Amino acid sequence: MAKKKEFNFNDLNAELASINPLGSVMESSTFSEVTEWIDTGNYHLNACVSGSLFGGWPNNRSCSLAGPSGTGKTFLILNSVKRAIDMGYNVVFYDSEAAVDKSLMKKFGIDLKKVNYQPINTVQDFRHSITTITSKMQEVKRSGGEVPKLMIILDSAGNLATQKEINDAISGSEKSDMTRSKILKSIFRIIMTPLADLKIPFLFTNHTYQTQDFISRQVAGGGTGPEYAASIVLFLGKAQLKEGADKTGIIVTAKPNKNRFAKPTPIKFHLHFTKGMNRFVGLEQYATWDICGVTRGTIVKGEKVPKATARGWICEHLDEVVPNSEFFTEKVFTKKVLEKINKHIKPIFNYNEIAEDVDVDEILEETAE
Repeated sequence: MAKKKEFNFNDLNAELASINPLGSVMESSTFSEVTEWIDTGNYHLNACVSGSLFGGWPNNRSCSLAGPSGTGKTFLILNSVKRAIDMGYNVVFYDSEAAVDKSLMKKFGIDLKKVNYQPINTVQDFRHSITTITSKMQEVKRSGGEVPKLMIILDSAGNLATQKEINDAISGSEKSDMTRSKILKSIFRIIMTPLADLKIPFLFTNHTYQTQDFISRQVAGGGTGPEYAASIVLFLGKAQLKEGADKTGIIVTAKPNKNRFAKPTPIKFHLHFTKGMNRFVGLEQYATWDICGVTRGTIVKGEKVPKATARGWICEHLDEVVPNSEFFTEKVFTKKVLEKINKHIKPIFNYNEIAEDVDVDEILEETAE
């Protein structure tokens, strides 16, 4: 009697490997793993997007910065470009707004030799360019060659036109163009897997607008494609930053509309017109004696006295009171202090793991009721 053929899980794995070399048993898979984080330039913003003060933007996902004009989108992008280049990345910078030039990049300390600047006008041009880049790099990788560390920037998705829109304008046609959202969605469908495979961080900005619904809400332009594909979607808002009566910058509110790495927790940080972004602003809310050995206070007759209205900060690690002018500095926020704060914020910004004894079916039933 002929022996029955068997087809076990190992056979299945081998068959799938011959079909898709990117796949593997999940235990050994590193395909979607984030291998490094790119600093945003502010510790509190790092925690907002990644769950850790020492995190930032993931190196293999797409992330969106959406907001009205003047909310710091391009500032954050350029700040991140500088940090990425310092980590060894090269950058392809797609600019659909003609708003970035050499002088602006130099102000951020960006090495211009590491940036390939690409003025771009239409979604079709962007699609052709970015798919060509990722395709060529994947060919090199599959042949055993070395691919460079690359970051891709698009500033902005919301300002990309379509070829139809241009042709209609030239011909004088007033017809509405409904193709842009479809093409943008197509682009993200095409590039997400190659970006993950090549460990390419993709940061893009987008415009927002208020809907005309009964209850108006803020949404990003370009349809649902960019938002569905992005691992992080930050909506930015602003208020005035003042010193006395003088307007000195903006207070940016970053509200995660979507985040696959951390709880959607809104935070605030400052963008100063002349000083830029201070990386420690936002951490003052965690400056307590119990959390990190730093608190508002003063010294009275040689004794450290906590006082909420004091103009100085008692620092245990310095054994002195630091004035407000020196508070947001590395002198106060040493690595050890930052590590203590980071430990404290984990439950604030990170999702809880599902405990082994949790009845998931029961939770789902309660949710459905």
